[in-house]
Amino acid sequence: MKLVNLPKYGPLHRFADYHVYRVLRILSDRKRRGRKQLAVLVGVGEGSMRTILDWMREKGLVSVKQTGARITNTGLEFLSRLPIQVSDMRSSGISLGICNVAVLVRGRTEMVGSGIEQRDAAIKAGAEGATTIVVSGGRLVVPTNYDLDKEDPDLASSIRDIFDLREGDVIIVGSAASRDTAEEGALAAALDLL
Repeated sequence: MKLVNLPKYGPLHRFADYHVYRVLRILSDRKRRGRKQLAVLVGVGEGSMRTILDWMREKGLVSVKQTGARITNTGLEFLSRLPIQVSDMRSSGISLGICNVAVLVRGRTEMVGSGIEQRDAAIKAGAEGATTIVVSGGRLVVPTNYDLDKEDPDLASSIRDIFDLREGDVIIVGSAASRDTAEEGALAAALDLL
């Protein structure tokens, strides 16, 4: 899913859909925040944040005043319709990085091939890698046939403790040296499934 469709011509945009998602998530507490503060929290420049907020304002997702930006009811509804959930995860044997962030994507197993596509999307976003896990036949499976429930029941149990899993769900574990980069990688891969 492409959250923001900006023109292909003109200056290169230095942000991605996962930055837009993070702005919405940060603003979901309904507090008003300034462009500079949001830029720091999201990890983009002020110019990029201006473009993100302009796009969100045009779509009715935020209201922008001199005192800062605030999410609207439309923005909260839009965020709630996205079938993803983010959670920190303890270090695991299936990841490369020090920090791991898991993103649940509801009902998208049919969109997953070998999991390489999600790993590549995460790496493009700056993460060290990503591991894709699908819920198939009630079991946690790393494509194409690594049965996590059988091979690493402790890890499978910890994932089940984090998320209320359903058949067809996808979990992407982004890994990196920092928590923010791990999240960006996992979100980039997750948003590609929508």
